[in-house]
Amino acid sequence: MYQYDAKKFDFGEPLRRIYGTEDLGTLKPDVPLDVLTWETDQATAFHAKFYDAFESQVQDLYRRFVASFAPEVLGTTDFCFQRVPTFRVHFPGNVAVGSFHTDGDYNHGQGEVNFWVPFTQTWDSNSVWIERDLGAGDHRPAELSPGEVLVFDAVNWSHGNKINETGRTRVSFDFRCIPLADYQPTEKRTVDAGRGLWIGEYFDVFDPAGPDSAPGTTSRDLRS
Repeated sequence: MYQYDAKKFDFGEPLRRIYGTEDLGTLKPDVPLDVLTWETDQATAFHAKFYDAFESQVQDLYRRFVASFAPEVLGTTDFCFQRVPTFRVHFPGNVAVGSFHTDGDYNHGQGEVNFWVPFTQTWDSNSVWIERDLGAGDHRPAELSPGEVLVFDAVNWSHGNKINETGRTRVSFDFRCIPLADYQPTEKRTVDAGRGLWIGEYFDVFDPAGPDSAPGTTSRDLRS
């Protein structure tokens, strides 16, 4: 587990503005949702609001966060990162991801490092559950607070959600980075939105000269 300055990187501020609430933990749909599946867990109105507002309200903060945090964790500035993080909202009585899985099940490749960033307190059934021993299925919940990040190998380690019985909504996003030394060109796509899992579409190359990346000819070279 890692820590970051939650005042400097206050993702809660734009999220509270996007959803018109003072407490993300009380966020709930007006009408109860069916329990989400892997086919619907990115398809709610709450997800649409986040992705619609991302470029104007979250993107700059996100890229500054990646620039400040990821190089230390990865031990290199030569890496690519997920262009748009994956938003999660885990309502009481529901799940945030549709099934226990490894990211490898969903076409993600070896070398990816997963950063899981919650913006509400997480514990017990409102958190992500990750197996403790590879392949053992002995899942345990991650207990984090805003300002903490869980970094793990989601490609190989099974993880998922249980029905949230805590009464509090969990809001988080996660993103993936790959050291360029481990990057392998691919033609595979995400199973939900069909985005190409290559640099220039799903990933951008990190630019150590600034928080923004500029894939340009580099992305074409690395995909070929």
